[in-house]
Amino acid sequence: MRFLSIIFLFLLSIQNINSQRGPIDINWGEEYKEPRNAVLTEFIGKDETGFYALRQGVGTGMLSKDGTIFIEKYNDRMKLRKSNEVKLQYKKNELVLEDIKLLGDKLVLFSSFKNRKKKIHYLFAQTISKTSLKPKNDLRIIAEVPTRTQFAEGTFSLEFSRDSSKILVFSQLPYRKNTPEKYQIKVMDKQLNEIWEQDVTLPYPDEKFTIEEYRVDTEGNVFVLGVIFKDGYRKRRSGRPNYQYTLLTYSKNGSLAPEYKIDLKDQFITDLTFRIQKNGDPVCTGFYSDKNSYSMRGTYFFKINRKTGDVYNINMKEFEFDFLTELMSDRKKRRAERAEESNNNKRQTELFQYDLDKLVLRSDGGAVLIAEQYYITTENDRYRDQYGYWQTRTTNTYHYNDIIVVNINPDGEIDWASHVPKRQVTSNDGGYFSSYSIAVTGKAIYMVFNDNGKNFEKGKEAHKTYAYNGSRSIVTLAEVKPDGSVNRYPLFSNKEEGIITRPKVCKQTAKDEIIIYGERNRKYKFASVIFK
Repeated sequence: MRFLSIIFLFLLSIQNINSQRGPIDINWGEEYKEPRNAVLTEFIGKDETGFYALRQGVGTGMLSKDGTIFIEKYNDRMKLRKSNEVKLQYKKNELVLEDIKLLGDKLVLFSSFKNRKKKIHYLFAQTISKTSLKPKNDLRIIAEVPTRTQFAEGTFSLEFSRDSSKILVFSQLPYRKNTPEKYQIKVMDKQLNEIWEQDVTLPYPDEKFTIEEYRVDTEGNVFVLGVIFKDGYRKRRSGRPNYQYTLLTYSKNGSLAPEYKIDLKDQFITDLTFRIQKNGDPVCTGFYSDKNSYSMRGTYFFKINRKTGDVYNINMKEFEFDFLTELMSDRKKRRAERAEESNNNKRQTELFQYDLDKLVLRSDGGAVLIAEQYYITTENDRYRDQYGYWQTRTTNTYHYNDIIVVNINPDGEIDWASHVPKRQVTSNDGGYFSSYSIAVTGKAIYMVFNDNGKNFEKGKEAHKTYAYNGSRSIVTLAEVKPDGSVNRYPLFSNKEEGIITRPKVCKQTAKDEIIIYGERNRKYKFASVIFK
């Protein structure tokens, strides 16, 4: 009788999950076995015949960028059609994987090789057959930079425009102490034909400047976001801001304003990112703090005229108190209220350690900011080994917590800000199964992440979120609607599907579809989630 009761409760829990899945259809593919010592690292892209995925070799617990990769092709039903092992090699020399991209109707592999004898670092491009998944005999050099020693080498970074029509090869040239950093900028079309190239010397000494990100627009213009440190030390600190953001611009004919410095006066810019609008103007947005560079009190937003450097639609907005304290316990909220009433700046509430992950441009000129609380804590403890010697054991704990979504109108005003409650706490795994995946549709923003099933139990305190830590593992779908309201649905149980979902490699493959990937004990499978 007891056994039958357990079976009944188990079936009831599955039925409850199925009935709460929300506005989606979910379809599972077949289960497969992973190649030995290789893990899936990314979805390459999708065409009319299916999607392509990349696996990379793993050695001694670390991801290897050279040696061997696997390219896989799946059809629309997530059935494996072809898997091919590709050796990254040129004239018996091992190449380093830089990227692999679906450009138009071509699958292109980018790799590099350091020729120690000639002291040159080469960047190669090679087409991969979409039927056999084998490299074609068309390997060619698309960029090269000098390399003086193994400690002063040029490096390559690839960036693609929003429509993949333009490719930026951003190459760091060998560094010399106490001199400004130098870079080579090369812009190509998707057929890998050069549009323009320029060697750039940054206008600041290396010890006072660091590059945050760079982008290329659909016309081939290049934008570089950097941070200037006023006192010469590349480290942020409390007190008054000792750093300033700047946006550098480069174009074929020098038609853009060369630089715009971004300053919020006495506020700390704790995070900043930018995107390029369809009209070519950069949209800059992020978070600021009244205290330090690790927390945030509000958001700011502005646009830059790319030709004149003029700034427009400027807005800076403090978060509402209710938003800042939404996920607090009653005791912490009362403490925050007292700090606000006494205008105690040091104790006033701010959000802590959020990383600005996504900036989604709205079709009307507004934007949506998405950030996740992320930090690492480290503990060292000493113990005696079996021989009586003292040893030190280090534990790194990875915290991937709540997500915030901020909707900004075209004039810079905050329309709304919402929380998506989430806690993921794991140790010594790099957060392999943590974080989230996102899909943006015309109806809502959806997020998929590993969660704790206790978060859907009746009677749970509203402010409390149970942590995913590998046990009681379910996958949650969070839906953020256009009005900022948030709904959360349990999608499925990882245990019942025989996998653990890896949100960092799940990917939106169509306007109404996201592909979910999970693995366990060298077994893996995909699921297609269709948003209705």
